Amino acid sequence: MRVQSGGGVSGVTSAGFLSEVQEFRATVGDSSLTLAEKRRALELIVEHAASLDPSAAGFASAGVALKEALCSWLDAQPAGEH
Repeated sequence: MRVQSGGGVSGVTSAGFLSEVQEFRATVGDSSLTLAEKRRALELIVEHAASLDPSAAGFASAGVALKEALCSWLDAQPAGEH
């Protein structure tokens, strides 16, 4: 997953967010990444979700994608941590 640093989110579209969630789901399943790297990817997904325009086409789909991302995150956690 592309990890941007330096703050400031601009230009995140619903369609772009859907792509980011697909990448995130692959990131969570990647055993070569640390938990900290995966957590940063989750933080970016949540940050980008918060920047979406609720009146834009595809906003509802982005909400469903966010739910899927969070479920992927929870599924990837060791048993007993959630």
